[in-house]
Amino acid sequence: MFKISPELAEICGIHAGDGYFRFNGRSGELDISGNVEEKGYYDNHVIPLFNKVYDLNLSGRYFPYRNTYGFVIRDKKVLQSFYEIGFPSGSKSTIITVPKIILNSKNVVLYKMFLRGYLDTDGCINFDRRIYNKDSFKVNRNYYPRLLFCTCSFNLAKDFKYMTQLLGFTAYIYPYISKIPTENIRYKIQITGFKVFKKWMKLIGTKNPTKLSRYLIWKKFGFCPPKTTYKQRLKILEGNLNPNRLYGPVV
Repeated sequence: MFKISPELAEICGIHAGDGYFRFNGRSGELDISGNVEEKGYYDNHVIPLFNKVYDLNLSGRYFPYRNTYGFVIRDKKVLQSFYEIGFPSGSKSTIITVPKIILNSKNVVLYKMFLRGYLDTDGCINFDRRIYNKDSFKVNRNYYPRLLFCTCSFNLAKDFKYMTQLLGFTAYIYPYISKIPTENIRYKIQITGFKVFKKWMKLIGTKNPTKLSRYLIWKKFGFCPPKTTYKQRLKILEGNLNPNRLYGPVV
């Protein structure tokens, strides 16, 4: 019987977000990469995690043609592991699911680790304004927390909602049909509100510094400006940039 550890559950979440897996039983590859801004996340967490779980000696690399940073694995024991876990070979965008070995376990630790890996690679931490409000701060500053995920796989969205409900969260799924006929239906998953956001950060958290920086700014200032780069957010946290300067004059 194949056993799965919390670390491997996180790897599964990472793959669900940023991975591509191809395996024919003899050879193949596992390609995992993200935005170049996330180099620190890959070098300091993802790569050491893979090295630990699979006894590898990976190092990261840039993929200039797609502007990403990550790695490619062709080690058969890793590929066989992903096959046994149940990940599909080839394009996964519309058919990826939470592996049954995780989903059916009802193990909250495995759920939390998978969800953290998925947030860190394919999720967003955003903060909204409330434009129809009498409070000037709420109208002019992005203060209201929102966790946002988007997938073309309805089954993954459904599995995500099931797991988060078991952990005490309320997730909402919104289908989005593009005006472009060739594009797949996308399913947006949202978890919103102060209490649930604080609970997520305490219970599940994030290991991705680019996402953590948004949370830390919000925690310190009560809001986090949108459309900032990771470098800008570091300057804010270091005290070298006033986040209020990233907004126009209050009307």
